Amino acid sequence: MSATRAGTTADFTDTSERIPIGAADLKANSQRLFKKALIISAAIHLSLVGIYVLTTVWKPRDEVEYTGRVIRMQTLPPPPPLSSAPPPPVIPNQPIVKPTIGTPVPVADALAPEQTISTQQEIAAMNTPIGAGGSGRDSLVIASDDMPNEGEFVYYEDEPTPVTRVEPAYPEFAREAQIQGKVTLHVLVGKDGRVKNVKVIKGVTGLNEAAVEAIKKWVFKPALSNNKPVAVWVEVPMDFHF
Repeated sequence: MSATRAGTTADFTDTSERIPIGAADLKANSQRLFKKALIISAAIHLSLVGIYVLTTVWKPRDEVEYTGRVIRMQTLPPPPPLSSAPPPPVIPNQPIVKPTIGTPVPVADALAPEQTISTQQEIAAMNTPIGAGGSGRDSLVIASDDMPNEGEFVYYEDEPTPVTRVEPAYPEFAREAQIQGKVTLHVLVGKDGRVKNVKVIKGVTGLNEAAVEAIKKWVFKPALSNNKPVAVWVEVPMDFHF
C-alpha cells in the first residue's frame, strides 16, 4: 500500500512539473503563445490570399472545339480481276465521206472577181508612219479628239511627266512687295504632250499670271493607256520664293 501510494505521489509530482498550471504560468507563457498564434494566423491568411490570387490570374486554357471536317476512313473491297472485265466495244468501219463545204467550184472567167496585187510603192506608203516627213525623222501626228472635262475620270497606266520645264518669271512688283507662296494649277495635258488648258486651283495674288504663262510653255511626255497616249488633267504646283 505504501509503495503504491509512494509511486502514485511521485507520478503526480512529475506531471505537475511538466505541465505548468496557474495564472502565473499562463502570464509567463502568454507572449510566446500569442506570437505562435499570430504566426499561424498570418500563414493561414497568406495561404488563402495566395490561393485567391492564383485562381484569379491563372486560368486553364479552354479546349477549342474542333470544327473541321471529319473524314471517316473505310476499307474498300479489292478491285475485280481484269479477266472479268467486259471487252471494249467494237466500232464498225464506216466509209469516209468527202466534205462538201469548201469544195472549189469552177466559175466562168466573166463571173470571177478581179483581184489586184499591190505594188511595192503602195505597200511602203501603207507602212509609212503617220506624219513622216521627207527628212526621214518620224513625227507623230495625233488626231485631236474630244478633251476630257475637268474632274472627268480618265484611266491611264503611266502618268504624264514633264520633259521641258520653264521657270516662271518673278514679277517685279511682287518681288518689291515681298509677295511669295505656292500657286497650284490644274493643267490639261494633251495627247501630244502640250498644255491645252490651265486653271488656277489655289493662287496667290500677283503671282497667278506668271505661273500660268510659264506652264503654257511646258512640254510633257503624255499619259499612256494601253500604250496609247491620252489627254488627262494633272495638278502642278509652282513655288515663288526669294
